[in-house]
Amino acid sequence: MQIVQGDEIPIDANATSVRGGELKKQEFVAGQENTPGNFKFGLFHQTGDFHSPRHRHNFDQFRFQIEGDCDFGRNGKMKPGLLGYFPEGAFYGPQSSSGPNLVAVVQFGGPSGSGYLSQRQIYAAHEALKAYGTFDKGIFHRHEGLAGKKKMDSFQAVWEFANQRAMIYPRPQYADPILMDPQAFRWMALAGMPGVEVKMLGIFTDCNIRCARYRLTPGAVFTASGRGLFLTLSGSAEVERHTVRRYTTVYLKGGEQAAFRARETTEIQLLGLPDEARIATLPLIADDSQDSEAA
Repeated sequence: MQIVQGDEIPIDANATSVRGGELKKQEFVAGQENTPGNFKFGLFHQTGDFHSPRHRHNFDQFRFQIEGDCDFGRNGKMKPGLLGYFPEGAFYGPQSSSGPNLVAVVQFGGPSGSGYLSQRQIYAAHEALKAYGTFDKGIFHRHEGLAGKKKMDSFQAVWEFANQRAMIYPRPQYADPILMDPQAFRWMALAGMPGVEVKMLGIFTDCNIRCARYRLTPGAVFTASGRGLFLTLSGSAEVERHTVRRYTTVYLKGGEQAAFRARETTEIQLLGLPDEARIATLPLIADDSQDSEAA
C-alpha cells in the first residue's frame, strides 16, 4: 500500500511534454520501470493552449476532468466531472484545449504487455532526440539527410528511441475511447458495507480494469481492495492512521486492502489498474495498421 497526500506534491513547472503546450505536472505515484505493469499517476495542469493530432498509444489511460474542457474531436468533449478510458491501440483526437485546465491522469501498461515508459526514460529520450529533429504540436520532424521516417507521432518517436526498436501497436480491444458521465449513474448500496454506496462505472478488457465511484456516510467503513488508485475527491476520512482529504491517493497492489473510515460524507474515485498476472500471460496481438495517422 502507498498513501500520497496530493496537496503536498510540488508542481513540476519544468515538466517535459512530448506534445508541446504549457503543461505542468504533479506526479503522485509511479510503478516499477521496465515492467509490463508500470504506470504513472498524477495531475496535469495546463496553463496555455494545447493541441495534439489524432493518434494512439501502446498503453492504456484514464483521464478524469477536474477543471476546464478538453476536445477530442470525433470522440467527444470532456467537461468537468467526466471520466475517460482510452484503450491501447485505439485512435483518438485530434485533441485541443485552452488553459486553465486540470486533469487527473493515470497512464499504464495495458493487456498487450507493451508496458509503459517511466518519466525518466521519456525525459532522456525526448532530450536526446532534439539532436535529430524537432517537436511541433505532437509531431516529431526528423532533420533532412538523416535516416528514418521524416515525421511521426511524438510519443512514438520517443518510445522507439528509448527502446531502440520499432513500436508495434496492439490491436485495440475497443475501437474508441469510452467517455463516462458519473452523474448519469445511480448510487447503489455496497453489499456488506453499511453506509457505503457505489457507482460501478465499468470493467474493461480481459485484464479486469475497473473504475468506480464510492460514497461513504459519516462513520461508514469502506474496505478497498484490488490493484488500483483510490483518489479522494471530497470529504474527510482516515486510512491506516492517515488523514484522507481531497487528492489523497491510496495505491493498492493486487491482494492488498485498505479500510477507509469516513469522518464526513466522502467520495472516492477508483482508477483501476490491470491484473498483472493476466498481462504476463497474454500474447501481443498486433494491429495490421501499424503507423499512427499522425505519421
